[in-house]
This record gives sequence, structure tokens and C-alpha cells, in this order.
Amino acid sequence: MNNYRDVLFSVINAANTYKNKTIVMLVNKINGAYPISKSSGDFHRLANHLYQLLHSARHDDISDKSVKYLSSAAESKTSEPMAAPSKSEKSVITFPNVFTGTSKDVKVKTPKWKIGKPLTKDFMSTKVNNMLTSIVLAETETTKLAGLENLISYIKQHPDARHIAVKEGAISTLLSVRKRTKTHYIHCALKEALALLGHADPVRGKGIRILSIDGGGTRGILVIEMLRKLEELSGKPVYEMFDLICGVSTGAIIGTLMGLKQHTLDEVSEIYRRISSQVFTQSPLRGTSNLVWSHSYYDTDLWEKLLSEQWGNKTLIETARNLKCPKFCAVSAVVNHSRLVAYVFRNYSLPCKVQSQYMGDCVHAVWEAVRASAAAPTYFEEFKIGNMIHQDGGILVNNPTAVAIHEAKLLWPCTPIQCVVSFGTGRTSLNPIDFSEPAIANNTSWKNKFFAIIDSATDTEGIHIMLSDLLPADVYYRFNPYLTEMLEMTEINPQKLDQLEKDALMYLRRNEDKFQQVTRKLGESKGLWQRLMEWLALRRQLHNLKL
Repeated sequence: MNNYRDVLFSVINAANTYKNKTIVMLVNKINGAYPISKSSGDFHRLANHLYQLLHSARHDDISDKSVKYLSSAAESKTSEPMAAPSKSEKSVITFPNVFTGTSKDVKVKTPKWKIGKPLTKDFMSTKVNNMLTSIVLAETETTKLAGLENLISYIKQHPDARHIAVKEGAISTLLSVRKRTKTHYIHCALKEALALLGHADPVRGKGIRILSIDGGGTRGILVIEMLRKLEELSGKPVYEMFDLICGVSTGAIIGTLMGLKQHTLDEVSEIYRRISSQVFTQSPLRGTSNLVWSHSYYDTDLWEKLLSEQWGNKTLIETARNLKCPKFCAVSAVVNHSRLVAYVFRNYSLPCKVQSQYMGDCVHAVWEAVRASAAAPTYFEEFKIGNMIHQDGGILVNNPTAVAIHEAKLLWPCTPIQCVVSFGTGRTSLNPIDFSEPAIANNTSWKNKFFAIIDSATDTEGIHIMLSDLLPADVYYRFNPYLTEMLEMTEINPQKLDQLEKDALMYLRRNEDKFQQVTRKLGESKGLWQRLMEWLALRRQLHNLKL
């Protein structure tokens, strides 16, 4: 009761000092603990309650005018205790004007300090510096972790603070903290914070090692078998052999499963087959109906449900906490712009003042990245994120190797490319064209035109030809098995999937030497001079020095 009485004293003092607006604000505080209904009788009961409290307290600071006013208000009505209003009554205050004696409904305005305003650079700079100071001066690991979590959360909430933090030396500060601590979970939080700020640690091998996976639906089984061959020859899991993994459509699915979640390839194969059989099982009648009404033959809601169950709500940047997790990106196509543009879902931020040729971000959930990258037209509905509508990245870049190289050079601009491994999802041998026989020059049908456009957009060999000309033969490796039969991307027939595996095994036997060469290339380690240069670069970063 004493605390409540003190608040009431503040109300009366404010009535004589700061006029009506402050009365309303303070009465609202009372209303939170002791609700006041709209009934005028309740006001008189409240006045009586106030008067009795003031009289018993003999508070010298209360003016005579206020006491007399409360006394007269209390005497005009019954002095019964104030009854709490029912839950159905609104907590709207009807409070008489102390100075005019008239009664009116007071509409409480939101204080200006509660209205959101753009934060100034000085304010954000001060905030970031305070957070960094708290991390450096933290006496316990728990306090240090809390400081790191606050910094990460603040930068996610205010993206402009990222550039300010880098300018204030946040990267060098966090690297110094990492050097002094040995606690695992602190290192995990530091890895996410540094990735969010655009810092990339030196690659683990002699140079940048890149893995690129094409789109192709259930033909992704071929990729799983080829990855299995690499693991067999190297004795290492895939995520330890590469610094950057890039995938589109089915490549994004495989990349997240074995790169971000770090499942074994047996587990990836089992998950891949199970999800495929659930999603691509559809009656023709229902599929045709869905295609008419929602432009998707298969059940998009089921597809999204399975994705969210598999990947949860973890965001891409949160996967950076795993100390063994490589950089990862998935590609989609944004279709509601004036022209088709690629969008890159990243589990990292690019360094400040570095601009990619592709739009992208790291704040999305992992399942959203997969859903957007695999939103194949007519198979699934488009996927909307914010003001962008995404479709399958394969309609623009079905072979994402060039995108992967571009991203890698933005992250490690001074590091040479050690090895690029590109996996396709199968092809059939082309029938040679006999130009000696004159062809009949008839107009092609709309159907043939449509499929020609689709084949051109989803072609993967054009990028391969270009890269094979530009990159050395001992750096760039492309694996794309020939198939007995080119299967649809939604094929789930067990016999045909088994035939895919047989085609993959046949291809592996024929290319045994090439796979061994790739394994040796991926295993090349750094030389003494390279280690020395990286050590000097780290010293410069620790002391925030620029050349």
C-alpha cells in the first residue's frame, strides 16, 4: 500500500505543478495496478480513497487546494471502497479537469520518446563502442557471451550499424578476444559475429576450394554418388574439403544437408529419397487442378512443411557458429523485377565496401533459401520473401559455378583459386547433325519454341565450356555423367532411380584417374611463405593497421 500511496501523492503534486498532461500520464501508472473504469461513480470512490490515504498520511507537501477538492468529491458520493471493474470494461479513464471542474474523456497520446525515429550515426557508434567495451572488459565467460549476443542482435536489427562497427575497429577487437579465449561456445559466437561483419578467415588449404552443384531434381542422386567417391578417396567429409559450397535447386538441398547440417552422405541419400517420394507423389487429376488454380502441379504446402521440419527456423548466418561449417550460398531467380535477376542466399556477409554483382542476404532462414532456390515453375508455387518473388534459380543459372567463383573472390580477393569442382546432374549423348541432308525449312510450332527457350535457359554446358577455357586444367574439374535415359526431375520410380545409381557407378569407374587427381589437388597444403604472409595479415588486422 505504501508504494501505491506514493504514486498517488505524485499524482496530486503533478496536478498543481505540471497541469493536466502529466496527471493523465501518472494516473495511467495507477490504472496499470488498480484499473479505473469509465464509470463516473468509480472516480468518486477513487477520490474518497485518495482523500483517506492523504488524510492518514498527513503529507505536508500536498496543497490545500488538492485536499479540499478531494474532500468535496469524496463527500458528494458514497464512501464505499472502490470496486475493481470487470474484465469486459475498457480501461479508458474519465478524469475531471482539476482546474476547470469540467469532465472530459482524456485521450492518452504516445510520448514522443516512444515513437520510433531513425537512429543517428553518432548514437549507433556510441552503442557499438559500449558493446565492444563490455565484451573486452567482461570478467566471466557468461558475461562475454551475453555481450556478443547483444552485438549480433543489434547488428541484425540495425544493418547500418555493421559498417559503423567495422569502422570503429570491431573486427580487430573481436579477433583479439578470440585470441585470448579458449572457450568453445565463445569461439562459436565470435565466428558468427565476424561473419556478420564481413570477415573471412584464411582458407585452410593452399588456395580457395570451391564446390558447385547444378539443379536437376531427383537426378541429384548422381551428385551424392560422386561426392561419396571423393570422401572415399580423401578420407574426409565433404564439408572439410571445400571452403565454399554453392548450389541451385537440388544442389541447394544437397548443399545444406551435407554442408550446413553436416549429415553423412548415407543420411543425405535417405532424406533426399524420402522427401522426393512424399512431394512428387501426386494424382494427375489433383495435379492438373492445382496447376490451373495455383500454377503448381505438386503440393507446395506439403513441400514447405517438409522443408521447415528438416531445417527448422535457423537462419543462414546462424550456421556460421559451427566452427567446421564452410561458406555456403544458394541461388534463386527474382522474377518480379523489370528483368530476371539472380539472388544469392548466403551464410556470410560480404566485406564492407565490397559489392557483389548479385543481390543477396544472410538473414533468411535456411529452409527459405532452399524453398526459393527450388521453386521450379509449374512444379511449385512462386515463393515470396518481402517484396521479391523467387523462382527456381535454374531458370537463370542452372550451373552456378561462375556465381560461386565470383563470391569466393569477393571473400578472399588476394587468395588464388586452388580447385573448382563442378557436379552436373546428368546428360545424354547428343546425336550428331547431318548437314549433308537438306532440312525442310518449315516454321516451328509454339511448343518447339517454348522447349527451345527452356533448354537454352537451363543449359549447364555453356558455363562449363567458358570456364574450361579460362581456368587451368589442373584447377577446374567438371563431372557430368552420361545417362542411359534422361529422367524427369520429378522421377521417383525405384527402378529408374536404381538405374541412375548404376550410371553413376559406371561413370566413376571410367573417370577413376580424374577423381584421384581432384583428391590430390584438394589435399594440397600451404607452404611456409604463404603461412608467413597470412600471419602478417592477421597481425595487421589485430592492430587495425592498413597498408
